[in-house]
Amino acid sequence: MDHNNCFGQKLGQLLVAADIKNLTVAQNLKYDVSYISKWISGKAVPSKKNIESIANLVCSLVINNGSSAFKNQIRKEYNVDDDGLLRDALKRDLLAAYHETVGDFDYSKYVNNASVVIRPEGQYPLLQDYAKSVDTAKPVEIAILADLFSLDHMSKLLLAGMEEHHFRVTRERSDIHLHFILDIEQLDGHSVYDVILFIHMLTNYSLLDFTLSQSKAAKGKLMFSVIKHYAGISMLTDNGQILCTVSSRDREVGHSIYDNIITYESPDQNLFSSLTLASMLETHEYMQLLLEKNNRWLVGHMMELFITKDLFDRLLEREFSEDNLARKEASRAYLIAQNLFAREDVFIMIYNSALTNFMLSGELDFFNKKVVLGAKERKVQLEHFKDLLDVQSDLRIKMISGGFSDDFRYITNPCIFLSDSINYLRLENNYYDKNILLIRDNKLREIFNTFYDKIWIDRQDVVVSERQLILEQLDNLINAAGLLCDVE
Repeated sequence: MDHNNCFGQKLGQLLVAADIKNLTVAQNLKYDVSYISKWISGKAVPSKKNIESIANLVCSLVINNGSSAFKNQIRKEYNVDDDGLLRDALKRDLLAAYHETVGDFDYSKYVNNASVVIRPEGQYPLLQDYAKSVDTAKPVEIAILADLFSLDHMSKLLLAGMEEHHFRVTRERSDIHLHFILDIEQLDGHSVYDVILFIHMLTNYSLLDFTLSQSKAAKGKLMFSVIKHYAGISMLTDNGQILCTVSSRDREVGHSIYDNIITYESPDQNLFSSLTLASMLETHEYMQLLLEKNNRWLVGHMMELFITKDLFDRLLEREFSEDNLARKEASRAYLIAQNLFAREDVFIMIYNSALTNFMLSGELDFFNKKVVLGAKERKVQLEHFKDLLDVQSDLRIKMISGGFSDDFRYITNPCIFLSDSINYLRLENNYYDKNILLIRDNKLREIFNTFYDKIWIDRQDVVVSERQLILEQLDNLINAAGLLCDVE
């Protein structure tokens, strides 16, 4: 935009978009139509004493006479539903363009362009605006610094990218860059909900160009910037209530906040390393976990270590080339795992839904390679899993029935693997080449250990400990798989 004619161009664009003629404006202002044409062309500008009333009238005309399509578009652009708020926003922009044109100090840019709310009645209007302002159809740059775990329930969900019990991100988007900085010390492993929310947030954002860093600067704050769209800052009280909120649509303000946030980002403070399961096999980290003491697994889907040796060998030959180092390591890992199930320091929790989904879909995660089995093979594998529990009578295994919160009832559960020194997550994002996160941060390792113990010991409302009940559930699934065999 030509800064010498910001006002004229802004006025012209607004009138064209709203399909309002220059003559209509002139008649309402009681001016000659030539004045309006000169303003738009930049040959003249309104006087300072009249600009306020002119801006009021133009914005009212636009709101009252603009087409429905125009108003829907402009409401989306400004992220407001109320006509009064929309009129105020349009007026601010028109006045800012006027001051830019005449060379005045632009108070609207520094003051009126931002909205300030002290102790907002709702805890999450800022985050609602943030969620609405991200146009995921286009490339976008986002930076967030947040005391995530101190926020209220709905704010946590919005910031984690969840809507109506589903992820907002549904496909890989490497053109959306998200820098997220939080204070991990605010996450308490005793809060099962917060840890699961955290894992699901990682799952959701793993499909983006996503970095997650730790900084104590996030405590008591919520800051974000969606470049070219929206930026905001909230300060929190000690109990997580939002004390005040400032938001702005000014691009320069957004860039400034963005730059400020990413100064807290440091590669040394990254909480995870993103890698593939093949690389874990080749670097022996997969094997190392099995050899470590205190193996604790939370299993969200059927996987390679729970299947028969016959099926394992067939899949190994099919999915790995003969001279592949990962293939040799995978074969060794399977044999070690069969012995591992007899150890006393191995604890396994498996979601009932993991076995149910396997029975229904036949989908098996074979070292991060998606394999789909027929109904007869599913029945064989479920029988093998039941035999494993019968033979390994000392295996400490529990089943999670249902879930820990209705907020996540439509989201597939991840796998978590913990040991004394190796800890990693296997996310359920439907992209097997982007779902392994190796935990790098010692504090985060402690949090996950506490989280696991909390579920294992205290959540008897969800976790089934009685072995006979688990075996009965497996019998039900085997019988259902048998019925599928009859109709396949």
